[in-house]
Amino acid sequence: MSVEQLEILLLLRGHAERDWNAEEVAKELRIASISAGNRLADLAARGLLTEASPGRFRYAPNDPAMHAAVEGLAKVYPERRVSVIEIIFSKPNDVIRTFADAFKLRRDK
Repeated sequence: MSVEQLEILLLLRGHAERDWNAEEVAKELRIASISAGNRLADLAARGLLTEASPGRFRYAPNDPAMHAAVEGLAKVYPERRVSVIEIIFSKPNDVIRTFADAFKLRRDK
């Protein structure tokens, strides 16, 4: 998943009652509409969005576990945005370790 996909997913999750097209997503997130369209199609193919009508997408995970994961991510992302982005950009072998490190409690010295 890319940061752009994450931002789109969280945008649509935050407005789950609404259908979005690529242009609307692009305007809201200030990204290229072609990129938004590609990301929307990819998220739909992964089962996180549904195509409510041609070219219009809505947040609707097809699996309760995916929904729960997105809900958890939506809670963590505002507080630990940098950590989540670091996980996205980290090497595949380091992803689990980086994710675990993001949640370690650190004492102030």
